[in-house]
Amino acid sequence: MQLKKSQVLILLFISLNLISFAQNFKAKLYAGAAGSQVSGDELSGFNKGTALLGLGVTYPVKATSAVSLQLYYLQKGSRKPSNLDQGDPTTYLMRLNYIESTISYDFSLSRKIYLRTGPSIGYLVSSKEENQDGILGNRTNFSPVDISLMGAIGYPFSNSWNFEFGYLQSLLAIREHGSGETYYLNKGQYNSVITFTLVKTFGNKTEKSE
Repeated sequence: MQLKKSQVLILLFISLNLISFAQNFKAKLYAGAAGSQVSGDELSGFNKGTALLGLGVTYPVKATSAVSLQLYYLQKGSRKPSNLDQGDPTTYLMRLNYIESTISYDFSLSRKIYLRTGPSIGYLVSSKEENQDGILGNRTNFSPVDISLMGAIGYPFSNSWNFEFGYLQSLLAIREHGSGETYYLNKGQYNSVITFTLVKTFGNKTEKSE
């Protein structure tokens, strides 16, 4: 199920208001790609690809650090394509659409490298599971909220453009195992996401020291 236009407009409206009311903040635009997997689904690899799009604001704390708030659309889940060469016609797709809200502490390691880390909360907009036979029914419900920890390493390649490589990991299970069993810290299924993001910064950029 695709994200509705009205939900995209709500995302943009909230983000633009955050930017307009925060005069000391720098506005940012995020666009990129992500790969995701779900632990506990008996699959492996970041095989579910999707786009990432959102807006944010950054408040410079000092020359080498800042606090950032992001609000963006991110699709998580997992995917298994068929492998007819190996005689496997089965497929599987888990599609989870989230509006993600992240607050991070950003700090520069040098003029060319910075790190960001902080908590992230994903609000589930819609979900879908299907295999080669169609939509899967009678499945355990997903949690409406995905609480995660994020980290990213960034590289500024111009005065207003950065590239970031990030990782997002669920801290709490997004759904119980089908059997309902738990194994120590393994309480169910968890999202794991890697991101590749271009970041456009608007306004004067704070100079970073070596």
